[in-house]
Amino acid sequence: MRFILILVALLALAFGGWWFWGSRAVDARLAELTQELRVAGWQVDYATDGTEGFPYRFDLDLRELSLVSPDGVFGWQSPRLRVVAQSYQPNRLILAADETHRVSIPGQDLDITVAGPRASGAVEIGETLPLTEFTAEAGDLAVASSQGWETRVASLLAALRASGGVNGYDAYAKATDVAVPQMWRAAWDPSGRLPAEIAALTLDAELGFDAPLTLSGAPSRIKSIDLSDLSLDWGPVRARGNGALQVGADGVPEGEVLLEITGWETLLDLAAQARVPLAESSLLRGALGTMAQGDVLSAPITFANGMMRLGFIPLGPAPLLR
Repeated sequence: MRFILILVALLALAFGGWWFWGSRAVDARLAELTQELRVAGWQVDYATDGTEGFPYRFDLDLRELSLVSPDGVFGWQSPRLRVVAQSYQPNRLILAADETHRVSIPGQDLDITVAGPRASGAVEIGETLPLTEFTAEAGDLAVASSQGWETRVASLLAALRASGGVNGYDAYAKATDVAVPQMWRAAWDPSGRLPAEIAALTLDAELGFDAPLTLSGAPSRIKSIDLSDLSLDWGPVRARGNGALQVGADGVPEGEVLLEITGWETLLDLAAQARVPLAESSLLRGALGTMAQGDVLSAPITFANGMMRLGFIPLGPAPLLR
């Protein structure tokens, strides 16, 4: 019995020592990451009491969190963010976010409220903490813009997981019952031909990067997008897309995405009603009509030389992906 008690005491001391070592490592890594961001030009502010949760958890509570990008274009503020890991499995993280956030993007601020946001992830133990998986879920998400528009999303799911490819990741995202802002509908769909909510938006793709995604160190840059499903379900309008894009060092994509759009004429009518110049072109309508089979349009979108084209019809500059 005495031997067993001594063994238990030694194990308890070892476990407690592991927690104290681990908690100091977490605090030190947070300080290093904060300094790395500030050296890169980010404004980083938060309050914390350091790692708590002895002896079973590493519990890091960040309060009054504020991040602003070096150019001041992007910002995020939130009252609280907790990062929790079990002391016996420190590479698996649980994130508990507050239900209110403010996000700044070019030209406007977004006030966001969300019910029960949940996120979890896993990293490899190492200096830069390479990400192996991440999942985030939220319900009843509401967004109010400083420009006057509002929207709501019934549910949101996003997931990322390392795939078998070199620096490759499987990415999936789905949003349901997305409310189209009323001021937008009044501008280009005053007659209400489309529902007030988009039933579902889905993305399923494999992303390739030039380096592993990590929680520390230099940011990774996207190199390729293998799109297996990009879909929209919006009443009479339904669309699905797939294709592959390569992203150059300048962030310009090259490749092709094939879209199959049901109800394309409804979209074209609404765009023309909103005075979109390209949509008012009889040449475009005629060309799309020859490509369509009934109400279904198969539309190959080509990305080349920094431009997007639908067949021989120019659609404008391609978006930069870096």
